[in-house]
Amino acid sequence: MPKSILIIDDNEDISSLLKNFFQSKNLVIHTAFDGPSGIEKARQLLPDVITLDFNMPGMNGAEVYNELQKCPETSVIPVVFFSSTLLGIIKRMIADNPRVQFLKKPCAPADIEKCVTDMLALPKLAPPPPTDDPAPENT
Repeated sequence: MPKSILIIDDNEDISSLLKNFFQSKNLVIHTAFDGPSGIEKARQLLPDVITLDFNMPGMNGAEVYNELQKCPETSVIPVVFFSSTLLGIIKRMIADNPRVQFLKKPCAPADIEKCVTDMLALPKLAPPPPTDDPAPENT
């Protein structure tokens, strides 16, 4: 089964370029043009990797990422932040995570390909177990 990528970016031109690039690599591509629809699609589709713009109206990339981290199924999906925002600013807003990478727009196609390929090569993680289990009863 081919790997899938969800592109969350409000710029349709950039989304289209990324979509065409990744499709040429035999990947299944899904797109969302704002944070809320990106979160919804991530929860429905459970892609192998998410590329996430930072500057979007309504919800920025950090807010989208934090919402994805609240859901056990989406919290394990690797994320590539792809943004023109200074990477230092984004990195300060995102907890250190080996399943998160950062690329500065614009960047070379080879850099995008390497980053996404590296993320696709990560082992797929099972969602963490729920933490709201009731305490065992004392008998």
